[in-house]
Amino acid sequence: MDRFIPKSKSKLLYQSHTQSNYNDLLYHINEQKVLNFGNQKQQHNYPISFLDQLHNQYRLPIQQTVRQISSVPEKILDAPDIADDFYLNILEWGNNNVLSVGLQNKVYLWNASNQHIEQLLQATSNVTAVHWINDHILGVGFDDASIKIVDVCSQQTITQLYYHNERVSTISSSFELLSTSGRDNVIFNHDLREKNNNVVGVFQKHTQEVCGLKWNSSGTTLSSGANDNQLLLWDKRQMSLRLSCEGHCAAVKAMAWCPWLPNILVSGGGSNDKNIKFWNSDTGLCFKSIDTGSQVCALQFLPRYRELISSHGFSKFQISIWNAEVIQQAKLVQELQAHKSRVLHLGISPDQSMLCSAAGDETLIFWRLGTEQNNQDKQEMCSSKNLFLR
Repeated sequence: MDRFIPKSKSKLLYQSHTQSNYNDLLYHINEQKVLNFGNQKQQHNYPISFLDQLHNQYRLPIQQTVRQISSVPEKILDAPDIADDFYLNILEWGNNNVLSVGLQNKVYLWNASNQHIEQLLQATSNVTAVHWINDHILGVGFDDASIKIVDVCSQQTITQLYYHNERVSTISSSFELLSTSGRDNVIFNHDLREKNNNVVGVFQKHTQEVCGLKWNSSGTTLSSGANDNQLLLWDKRQMSLRLSCEGHCAAVKAMAWCPWLPNILVSGGGSNDKNIKFWNSDTGLCFKSIDTGSQVCALQFLPRYRELISSHGFSKFQISIWNAEVIQQAKLVQELQAHKSRVLHLGISPDQSMLCSAAGDETLIFWRLGTEQNNQDKQEMCSSKNLFLR
């Protein structure tokens, strides 16, 4: 079922007016001045005008719009052998409306526009991270510490990177920079403009596996979270650590930058923490913390409705919808429960009408968030050929 959004429409009110009503209205208009630049005159207690009576009689009560997401999934797809590993990032819904998923040593693409599925690649090592660099280029990390940059239109590997010593758990990009990290605790920043994606900066501060990386919208600050409970902010211009956000007491994987408040970062803690924290990235101060009661696995903002979506592990396995229109007063409005294992990954369609959740129960569940926007381009991702024929 689609989201139920009752809308109160203004009514056109018609009433026949007698000549006496009209004369009474003219009397009050002529006797009262709209603007008075002199000393204020003594107020006259005129009888209430006809229009005032009409306005008061038909004044509609102010009603809050109720929004409700259907608790019944829109679609369920099998994801056999999906890794039940909190530290990996193996699902992402790209701006091209294509969902990429890593299952063991394979990467699959699901085109939401035509429902077609395609196996993009099969490797000798298991997939541990996927990330859309742009509409046609996908970055894939593996547990053998390698990274492949793949052109999905030609299904050819553009380049391979071998800078890490252990598995690559997370990838993020912004403009010309590709940032990667994983179990070796090191963040490498690659210049995508260079033929071999040369490293232009190395961040070393974490002491355990880095499981979350996220560039802000302007590409000036990179946030990183790790199993050492640290949440760090890195400056692109100086290529150095800018701030340490202290407060989590478990691994920090889930993080999201607020689209309408660019200096606000939200992060989530693991099973010994269970808190969603709201940070001012200019000062590094936490101005709000919410105990969710469950391990926080993923966070996504929904700017169309000014909402924050979180997914959770032990012990409720829930998806939570938070009203974040006033970020300081963010509050829970709904929970969705269909998974039987921790909900490790979230993806939102480009038009923000659909949510995909992936869990260790080997399912991808799709939820209807709203109606499709008419201005979305529904063309194939690659015009040269259809990659998504079964």
